[in-house]
Amino acid sequence: MELRRYLKDNTLALKLLLISLSALYLIGAALPKHMDYWAILNMSTAFAVDPLHFMARVKVDYPPTFYALQGAWLNLGSYVFHYNLAISRDYVNSTLYSYNATRFGIFPFWGMIPILMALFALVGLSHRALRNKWLTLICFGPITFVSVFLMGQIDVFCALFIFISLILMQRALNGEKLFFTLVLAYLALGISMQFKTYGGLLLPAYLIYTVALFKGRGVAAEKSLLALLSCLAAFFVAVFMVWMPYPGWFNTVILHGESNWLLQRPSLIFQALRPARLSGVPIWLFGYVFILCYIAVRVLKNSEQSIRDKRYFIFYVFVIIAWFFAAVFTQPQWWMFLLPAALLSLDNFKKKRGIIFCLLILAAFPFYTLTFVTMPALFVVYHVTAARITGNLAAFVSLVLTSALLFWAYELRKELRASEA
Repeated sequence: MELRRYLKDNTLALKLLLISLSALYLIGAALPKHMDYWAILNMSTAFAVDPLHFMARVKVDYPPTFYALQGAWLNLGSYVFHYNLAISRDYVNSTLYSYNATRFGIFPFWGMIPILMALFALVGLSHRALRNKWLTLICFGPITFVSVFLMGQIDVFCALFIFISLILMQRALNGEKLFFTLVLAYLALGISMQFKTYGGLLLPAYLIYTVALFKGRGVAAEKSLLALLSCLAAFFVAVFMVWMPYPGWFNTVILHGESNWLLQRPSLIFQALRPARLSGVPIWLFGYVFILCYIAVRVLKNSEQSIRDKRYFIFYVFVIIAWFFAAVFTQPQWWMFLLPAALLSLDNFKKKRGIIFCLLILAAFPFYTLTFVTMPALFVVYHVTAARITGNLAAFVSLVLTSALLFWAYELRKELRASEA
């Protein structure tokens, strides 16, 4: 009891701890990074040199928004440090480039600043939005350490805008400026897809809740339809507007690129379970459709209760994301997608076991794919001897993570059932 009171009241200690961790990440920005960071940096440099044709010069894996942001930042750095961006360099393979330069250049520290700003914005937003401010520390946990500190990946941008979108949807459920807040929520979700596309998995749940919200508030059918179309318009404008200068590349990057690939590969558990006759069907799709049908029936049938208790919305979002990671073979950095739903679940549900499940996932997830420990471009490999871990252990860790996610979802549902009774 005394510890709980201390943690609740001592916000100064939390702020000092968050500032210290922010400083640690600033220092880590200058340390060696995984080769993915240098590949992204190379694409951003290409954008800075030739914004309209950069996709023809480099292999692009993501939508162009981050390349534009970082490209503008690199362009500024070229003036500050008198650096010629037009010179072609092997950024992908030269992970220690900045240490071999004759003077301190803009890599890797300068190129990491936009990513760190997104992380610090996520930390600040969570500290402001969450009732339990101490949960903000999870934003600096192992998921972020791997994704941002080691790999310099851009998933934190996606997590940031998904978190914003979820908070706005919660406010809409509370009736705060209903139409305006809903449009902003859809807009933020669409902006998240300007960085990586997995935020689109939540769109059907948003639509179901929007319909239930209008139904529960007694909004006329014509106004409801107009408002729903406006929300969809905000979402699709945010998604597609960045592709207007690059229409020919949308098919290559989004429909047949990495976005399509990761949904086609089942997790280590489901690889052995999928029948041969279904080898062409994404395994995650079966559970995803079932979850959406369940949400539609439950929410539309009991719209008043689903709207009155916003935990239902958080629960359904968590279940969608939990199933995604249980069924799809993913890389460690992509687990940033889990953070917004995990933070809101821990903040809104009372079950203490949620913290245990979260800590178990945070401790185990970096070993899920077990590829990053063998790559020579990571900070850990430079400073700690990393042994190759066998595929059998990878399957075991996959089972642990899947079990933790599904049991966490089960515990959340138990708490909801108790409140229903």
